[in-house]
Amino acid sequence: MNLVRVFLTAAFLASTVMLSHAVEAKEAPVALDGNCAVCLVNGKKIVKGKPEYKVVFDGQTYLFPSEKVKQEFEASPEKYVPALKGDCTVCYAHHDGHRNPGTVDHISFYQGRVFLFPNEQIKAVFDKAPAKYSDVDLACDGKCIVCKVDGGKDVPGKAKFTAIHKGMRYQFPSEAVMQKFQASPDKYISQLKADTSTSSTTDAASQLVSVTGTTGCAACQFGVHPKQDPGELGLAVKSEDGKIYVIEGAHKSHPSLYDSRFESLKVKVKGKEIASKGNFVWLTPQSIETVK
Repeated sequence: MNLVRVFLTAAFLASTVMLSHAVEAKEAPVALDGNCAVCLVNGKKIVKGKPEYKVVFDGQTYLFPSEKVKQEFEASPEKYVPALKGDCTVCYAHHDGHRNPGTVDHISFYQGRVFLFPNEQIKAVFDKAPAKYSDVDLACDGKCIVCKVDGGKDVPGKAKFTAIHKGMRYQFPSEAVMQKFQASPDKYISQLKADTSTSSTTDAASQLVSVTGTTGCAACQFGVHPKQDPGELGLAVKSEDGKIYVIEGAHKSHPSLYDSRFESLKVKVKGKEIASKGNFVWLTPQSIETVK
């Protein structure tokens, strides 16, 4: 009987420890290295927060030096959280949405917001042209995602009705519409992606492209990566009109040309457009010829 009790007690203690570890594993990571977000925005000061004054917001734990400061954050957290959840907005802009964490050692302030960077060099890029990078976290170009998904309409949002989800800012025309999004944000985001993907696929199916230009490295020279193999640097072709065509799978289909991409070779590419963004176009090639 005693052995049974010992066994049950041991099992209970083991399960308790496992549950404790599971809870700890799920705890939201501490934002800003434990420094106060309100103090950063209001006073541009690094002030350590305390564990007893914490708020979990958008998957991160924010610490504050006092209850009063904590309540100030709770009243309007979107005003105080760092842009893009503390990830580098410059990296996000130049590397097709790649999230690269910034640190409190490299901070810039712009239009009342806090921006973090991984090093001083990238911070300097932001400081030189902050307006270029300050809104990369503004989802749907500031238009209401609820209005688009539910009604198929492009309705401008207002800054006063801003919701933060996974570091992105979503704006809405009213408080009621914003609350509708906040009740099920993933539903609207996934539906918008599905609608956009279907539309892009339909449009791209008929867009066969023929372009002549010079080769280059997509990532090194233009800051973009292939869609299908984002881990590759990618082959780019710059056309005479200044557009950059990223050639999907070139490292496999044309390895010799890919290795020589830095030589600015003149080539003619025929392929199917699979995506476009600004001055960039991604192509699945049907043929690539060197032009002499």
